Amino acid sequence: MFIGAVKWFDNNKGFGTLALPSGEELFVHIRRFKIPPEHIIQPAEVIVGDKKSDPKRNGYLAHNCKILKRPEDWKFVISLFEKDHIVLIPDNHGHEQKHNLTSLAARQLLRAQGKDNVVSMLTSHFDFRFNSSIFLAYAELLDKSISGIFEKEIASELLAQVFTYFGNHVSHQILFRVWKERMFRYIGYPADGDYEIPEEVLNLNATEINYDDLIRIRAYSFGKSFCNDFVEALFDDLDTMDKQDIEPLIPYIDFLENEDSIEKINLIMQ
Repeated sequence: MFIGAVKWFDNNKGFGTLALPSGEELFVHIRRFKIPPEHIIQPAEVIVGDKKSDPKRNGYLAHNCKILKRPEDWKFVISLFEKDHIVLIPDNHGHEQKHNLTSLAARQLLRAQGKDNVVSMLTSHFDFRFNSSIFLAYAELLDKSISGIFEKEIASELLAQVFTYFGNHVSHQILFRVWKERMFRYIGYPADGDYEIPEEVLNLNATEINYDDLIRIRAYSFGKSFCNDFVEALFDDLDTMDKQDIEPLIPYIDFLENEDSIEKINLIMQ
């Protein structure tokens, strides 16, 4: 299967070419669509389909094509976040311009649904199994795409509904990533300042916590005890560590509440 964008298409003759992220171009004919398009095909429209061997061109042509427009097609947008997908589409002067295929697909589908079905389309593809590594980029895409398509008031309402849903169905991995980047609005938390996420979430993601994070956590209701336990765990193998291993950890002593632990570390470092 491929996903690409229309590079050019002659609607009178019924054929054109598609630009793929790989740099490959596919010939496409109107007869190769599963369902004939109901509108004039425009450059930059995103199309999915299969590649079929074409001996005449010593390559491939597009087959079983469809233009992305149904709510269930949103899964293609999500799949594009695995890596950057750039396609080259000529502008009105014939100069090829770079376009992000993910952004093209997202805006195309959002326009196709209209404001009444946007929320249901976006929330139906989000649950606790959503890939946490792409969440921030995904939320940013929604923010920019919806704001760029709908009027300001409508866009704000749609984003509030979608982000609130995300917050109510967020996994601990995503919540931690949101916390690290302070992008709380992506989970429907619009207030200024910090957001005290549950201690359990911090424990589950402890390997990604650094010194600056601890400074922030220390102000939380459970902060002092969490920071002390965290730092004691860092020095858990103190008896088997040499000075070279200990030196990078010395700043963390500031978070220790246990005087015995502090004294023991200082003695080893002398």
